[in-house]
Amino acid sequence: MPMNKGVAIAGGVVTGIFLLLTILGSVIAGSTVEDLENFEDDPSPYYTQSVDGEVTFTFIDDDRQGSIAFEVLLDLDYVDEDKDGMIDNCDGFQVTVTDENGIDVTENVSKMDCWYDEFYAEDPMHKGKVIHTYVCDTYFSTDDCRINSNYTVTVTLRDTNETKNFVLFDNDAYSLAMLTAIGDDIGAALGGGALATLGCCGLPIGLIILIIGLALQGPQQPFQGYHVGSQMPMAGTMPANQMPMGGAVPMQAPVQSMQPPLSSDATGTDVPDMAGAYANQFSQPPSE
Repeated sequence: MPMNKGVAIAGGVVTGIFLLLTILGSVIAGSTVEDLENFEDDPSPYYTQSVDGEVTFTFIDDDRQGSIAFEVLLDLDYVDEDKDGMIDNCDGFQVTVTDENGIDVTENVSKMDCWYDEFYAEDPMHKGKVIHTYVCDTYFSTDDCRINSNYTVTVTLRDTNETKNFVLFDNDAYSLAMLTAIGDDIGAALGGGALATLGCCGLPIGLIILIIGLALQGPQQPFQGYHVGSQMPMAGTMPANQMPMGGAVPMQAPVQSMQPPLSSDATGTDVPDMAGAYANQFSQPPSE
């Protein structure tokens, strides 16, 4: 089958490269989608359990773009039976925040929540724990928390002033970790998808080049024959084992006989008349 070997090889190489990119991109995108489906968003690693109703934390805002609030979580039933819009029994607890100098800064750095949300109740993030108070929210609010300062959160019962254990949730650290992880996975998924798309788009190009290479004829072989200007064989010199075309026998030119040279003493008109002498010899009777 005639083909242009160079073009066909180039088409095969291009097709193979784009096919590899398609497979690689599909694998990356598929594994990333699986990671997103199995993404672990458990907030418990960002919980700090209180000791004797107290937790001390350091307020940090590295990017200076604001920090999402710390959340004071209590073990309460997420219900609103009296229909006042507040979670039942939530207002029976008091949250107090003091700075590292022991000064009460509750009004400047915290806000009570406890509002009931029927949609949130169906799938609470903290699995049975209720958000009672937000502390040091400088992203959605304007709480006056100083960077790298320590704050102590205490929870007590309003009626008896008895301390109540709780969990402090670092929502800002959790949110940053989730955004980073999800962003990396989404970036990998998009990158894998783009790679697969590039490979799919490039496959037809490689196939076209391959088909062209298979369809085209390769380089022509040089013609073996007489070159212009070469000498044709002379008549009479053809080898004996070769016959001329058409079966015709070549005619040889007649060979002229060579005349013997005259004797060296023959000069001018002194050449004897041999014909006359011959005739005279036979016309005379023989002598006795």
